[in-house]
Amino acid sequence: MQERPLGKNRQSNKFGLSAYLKMHKLFTLALAISFVSFSQALDYKPGRLAERQEGAPKGKVIQSKWIESKHFPGTERDFWVYIPAQHDGNKPANLMVFQDGGGFIRENGHTRVPIVFDNLIHSGELPITVGLFVNPGIIPPAELGTQPRKNRAFEYDTVNSQYANFIINELLPHVVKKHRLNLSNKPSDHAICGNSSGGVAAFTAAWFRSDFFGGVISHIGSFTNIRGGFVYPALIRKTEKKDIRILLQEGHNDLNNLHGHWPLSNKQMAKALEFKGYDHKIVWGKGGHSGRHGGAIFPNSAKWIFEKKLKQKIDTVTTVIPDYSFTDDSKIHDGVPIGKITKHIHESKIFEGTKREYHIYVPSQYKSDTPACVMVFQDGHAFIKEDGDVRAQIVFDNLIHKGEIPVTIGIFVNPGHRGEKFPENRWRANNRSYEYDSLGDQYVRFLLEELLPTVGNKYNLSEKAKDRAICGASSGGICAFTAAWERPDAFSKVYSMIGSFTNIRGGNIYPSWIRKTAPKQIRIFLEDGENDLNNSHGDWPLGNLQMVEALKYMNWDYRFVYGKGKHNLRHGGVLLPEALRWLWADH
Repeated sequence: MQERPLGKNRQSNKFGLSAYLKMHKLFTLALAISFVSFSQALDYKPGRLAERQEGAPKGKVIQSKWIESKHFPGTERDFWVYIPAQHDGNKPANLMVFQDGGGFIRENGHTRVPIVFDNLIHSGELPITVGLFVNPGIIPPAELGTQPRKNRAFEYDTVNSQYANFIINELLPHVVKKHRLNLSNKPSDHAICGNSSGGVAAFTAAWFRSDFFGGVISHIGSFTNIRGGFVYPALIRKTEKKDIRILLQEGHNDLNNLHGHWPLSNKQMAKALEFKGYDHKIVWGKGGHSGRHGGAIFPNSAKWIFEKKLKQKIDTVTTVIPDYSFTDDSKIHDGVPIGKITKHIHESKIFEGTKREYHIYVPSQYKSDTPACVMVFQDGHAFIKEDGDVRAQIVFDNLIHKGEIPVTIGIFVNPGHRGEKFPENRWRANNRSYEYDSLGDQYVRFLLEELLPTVGNKYNLSEKAKDRAICGASSGGICAFTAAWERPDAFSKVYSMIGSFTNIRGGNIYPSWIRKTAPKQIRIFLEDGENDLNNSHGDWPLGNLQMVEALKYMNWDYRFVYGKGKHNLRHGGVLLPEALRWLWADH
């Protein structure tokens, strides 16, 4: 027997479960109170369709308890079935499944699904739809006086098919049989809905079982790193499109905590869905982590999710990019001593079989008896050109001359290449992505064990972290951050231009790592533009914004400049003098 009527608990669990329910009510009340002032200010209220309408037949709501689950052994849970008055078994009905079902079934709650369904089905705006409202499982206490264990996060936040299979293969067949339901077998007639972790659970169910669920409604979805849900934007971009219709609802004042930044995570979901061509919609508001806004729009959400799918119109927008002009700090001036630049070739042992060009800039103020500061630039060829987008050597000459940065030797290193000749386009060095986009310490070991000692044989380089900076653009930007992340004892300053904090080789993990790792002694200056890349690897602007929010959350020493530029060095190059002054301000 896997179902029992609600309230008929096993005697051994009676007192523990009762205590738990009382405590749960108190917690729910406290949580509700914490949102009162904010929610009232926003005034998201259920509308007319969430009120009983004269003449609308009332469907049946049947409450039960599910025990002895095969998919989640040891759990039990409450669930409810809503059967519309119009369902006579002759015509297949649609289905919508709700996570945290007790909140959606309440007639005085935020969503009031039975009332909404009664009204919409009566008016013909919604197909005849059965509702299945499922609470997360709990594991009853083993001893009297102890509390049951909640299974919610495990069921909802885990990225696999277990929960979907529980619904589809275990609970639903029982419900269909017991209540003699005639349900459609079309995925487009099956939708799943949830709030918060229930929102990511709804998406997960459809993602793994798109053969069953064709529609998803996610309110304030937890696409963050509670149990790995932040991977979805990357998976969406790199997986064949599934036949799923998705509605996302989110508020600008949603959570920002150890697990992630909810608004940005939902933006990343929307951008990924857009990139891949999914039939989707996102509704933004100003709400926090509450079901009020999602509940207020639910009648329209329910209608939309079962509407006939239409091809989305893509609007073409012409973007005007500002003219980022160099300041005097990036121009040659009379009376400013010019540093010396030399070109070299390095063959690596750590990246066996590769060789690379690199340049060394030595300022005229350098004295061999005084250790010089060091700054390493990835894709050095792009930074060293006097007529390029960065003009680093000119900036160094000017700022060192004015005493605004310390005497600094610049090392401008190109990515490694396997082959007899370097490519004409130095960006195309064939070992670049492996060196720059890979996580781990291999590249920084190459710098510290090979390149810097080679340069140090000729010049007196400081070995103190506070005297060392590292810079790069795009993949070179994330490479610079990775080097400092792995070895903050060797590099304490980072300048990342248009950094690729995306899923080329896993770099999208950094915002999550930053939130869950003790802050490191690194100053980081980030630059990006709102018209940066959006491709199969990710959305560059959102990747950088996620980095910024994580750094802010963990109180890192950082600065971020956000412009309107595309994926090029122009804005970051113009900012170089400002970035250097800020990075070296503590020197």
